[in-house]
Amino acid sequence: DLVLIVFVAVLGLPWLSYGESVMKYGAVGDGISDDTSALQKAWDSACNGSSKIGSVYVPAGKVFLLKSLHFTGPCKLKPLIFTIDGEMKAQSDPNKWQKGENGIIPWLIFERVEGLVLSGRGLLDGQGKGWWDIHCRDHPGPNCIWLAPTMMTFSNCRNVILKSLRFRNSAQSHILVMGSQNVHIKDVKIKSPEISPNTDGVHITSSSDVSITHSDFATGDDCVSIGDQVHNLSVTFINCGPGHGVSVGSLGRGGTEVEVEDIRVAHVNFTGTTNGARIKTWPGGTGYVRGIEFFDIRFSNVQNPIIIDQFYGCAPNCVQTEKAVHIEKVKYMKMSGTSRTEVAMKLECSGKNACSNVFMRDIDLSPANGIGSVSSTCSFVQGSTQGTIRPSSCFQ
Repeated sequence: DLVLIVFVAVLGLPWLSYGESVMKYGAVGDGISDDTSALQKAWDSACNGSSKIGSVYVPAGKVFLLKSLHFTGPCKLKPLIFTIDGEMKAQSDPNKWQKGENGIIPWLIFERVEGLVLSGRGLLDGQGKGWWDIHCRDHPGPNCIWLAPTMMTFSNCRNVILKSLRFRNSAQSHILVMGSQNVHIKDVKIKSPEISPNTDGVHITSSSDVSITHSDFATGDDCVSIGDQVHNLSVTFINCGPGHGVSVGSLGRGGTEVEVEDIRVAHVNFTGTTNGARIKTWPGGTGYVRGIEFFDIRFSNVQNPIIIDQFYGCAPNCVQTEKAVHIEKVKYMKMSGTSRTEVAMKLECSGKNACSNVFMRDIDLSPANGIGSVSSTCSFVQGSTQGTIRPSSCFQ
C-alpha cells in the first residue's frame, strides 16, 4: 500500500487526484454557508467505496466554512486521495464549538485511516484569534481556556502522505500525529503569529516512522515538538522562525516513564527563535531519550541555540530528586550561527549519569549584534568532542 501511495503522490495521477467535488454533495463554498455536512458526505462516500472514483476534491476558487469534521476509517479503497485546492476555514466563534470527552474537539481529524494522500494547493485557516483572546496564558480569569481545537489530527493512522498544503492561524497545534505509523509530511507551510499560544507546527506522540521535510514553520510555539513514545523520526530541510525551535519533549511530567529513540534533525535553519535544538524533561521522570542527532544546523539570532533542560516546568523552585529521564547518545554536528544570549550552549542535567555519551563535532557559535561574547554551561554532562568547538565545551 505504501508503494502505491508514494507512486500516486509523486506522479499526481490525474484520474485519482481529482475525485468527486464536494460541490456534488451540497457544498456552497461562499465562506458564509456551513459546508460541514457536505464535506462529511463526500468523505463517507469515498471511504465506503460508493463514489465512482474514491477520492475527495475541494475545488479552487471557493471558501468552505467548516465546523469539526471526523474522517473515520478504515476505508475500502487504498489509497484514498483527498485533494484540497480551495480554502477551508474553521468556525471562528469559540462559543459555537462542541466539547468532546476530553475537552475541545479537534477541527479536522483522520482516525483509523490506512492509505491516505492529502495534498493540493489550498489553504486551511484555523481562524484562531478568538481562542487566543481567551487563553489563560495571556488572559487569566475565571472564563479563560487552556485547550483549543487542533487544526488537523492523524489518530491511529498508517501510510499517510501530507504534502503541499498551507496552514494558518490554528487555535492550537496545527498538525498532530498520534498513535500512527508511516506518516510523511512534505512541502507544507505553517504560519501563525509569534504571540499566539501553543500553536505548534507539528506535534508527534506515540508514533513511529514519521518524516517531516522541505517545509516552512512560523509559529507561536515549537516548530516541531516530539512527545513520548516516538521512534524513528526525521526532520530535514526545514525553516523555523519565529517559534520555539525543534523540541524533544517536554517529557516525564508527573514521574511518567518515557521512551523516545532514533530522532534525526538535519539541514535546518533557525531564525529569530527562542530555542534551536532542544531537549526538555521534567524532574522525576523515568525512561530514556536516546539516539538523537542534530546535523547541519544554522542559527540566526537564536536565544538558546543548543539546550538540554532537565528542569523544565519547575525552575527555579525545583524539588530535589535523583529520578530523571536518562538522556544518552546525543550528537551535535556541523552547527553554526549566532546567539542572542551570552550562553549559547546550555546543557543542564539533573544529576550524575543523567546525560551520557553526548558528542559534539564542528560547532561554531558567535554572538549576535549587541552581545559581547558567548559561552557554554553544563551540569552533569558526560561527553566528547571533535574538531572546532566554539564556545568551548564544558563536558565532564
